[in-house]
Amino acid sequence: MRIMRGLSGTQTHPGSHPRARDVLARTVEDEVIPRLLRARGLQQPASPAPGAAELGPAHVSELVRLLLTGTQPQVSAYIDSLQVCGVGPDTLMLDLLTRTARRLGEMWEEDICDFTEVTLGVTRLNNVLRLICAAFDEASVPAQGAPWALLVQAPGEQHGLGLAMVVHFFRRAGWNVRAEPQVQVDDLIGMVGHSWFDMVGISVSSSYHMEQLADCIATLRQASCNPSIGIMVGGPPFIEHPELATLVGADSTAADASSAVQQANALVAKFHHQRPARNR
Repeated sequence: MRIMRGLSGTQTHPGSHPRARDVLARTVEDEVIPRLLRARGLQQPASPAPGAAELGPAHVSELVRLLLTGTQPQVSAYIDSLQVCGVGPDTLMLDLLTRTARRLGEMWEEDICDFTEVTLGVTRLNNVLRLICAAFDEASVPAQGAPWALLVQAPGEQHGLGLAMVVHFFRRAGWNVRAEPQVQVDDLIGMVGHSWFDMVGISVSSSYHMEQLADCIATLRQASCNPSIGIMVGGPPFIEHPELATLVGADSTAADASSAVQQANALVAKFHHQRPARNR
């Protein structure tokens, strides 16, 4: 595959200096982007609460055990016990649910679990995620003029846990969100062609269809009524090889849902001056 042949190394501008780049990056992150976000009525993702319990491999192992051999009430009770200890919803999703879902996938690949067991575990994990998100999403009201995100699964893919987390984090950060867990390419093209979106986020779980993804992204840009639309990709293939994001034509990628919001906010700040009136 021609995309995979581009994975060897990255390019550095010959005139760049590591210390200068670090100073510039900190200035943009700490000063420029927050000012632009405040001007647009957005907010930065909340920081973890001080003193909250830390989650590690032992917590992941226990949740995996409950998902596979326990009951849904036992799983929910375990999550409740962690919340009583001070673990917030963002930490639960990023440090526990995400890692647990990844571990379930590894157990399937290693033939430790069969398809039925993994499906049961993921179903129970999705039920927990819905409970965690429900109260916060209901209270999330986007500010006037807040940007729009179209968040989708890559066409043809089924696993939606990662996408559900990303949707929650974007809503918590004040974005208007349209979520499409399962969508065909033609439908996706129609959405960006008829409605204004500041950003499209595509969740990818497999690297098998990278060239089709590259073609899809190129077509999205041509069809979009927003000429400066930002396109982000995320999922296991991009965590392992972040450089794939550039090779498929995306503007950015992120390792988790919280980072995805930060990257999207940066894209909004970058393109805000190119934003004409929207047609929704």
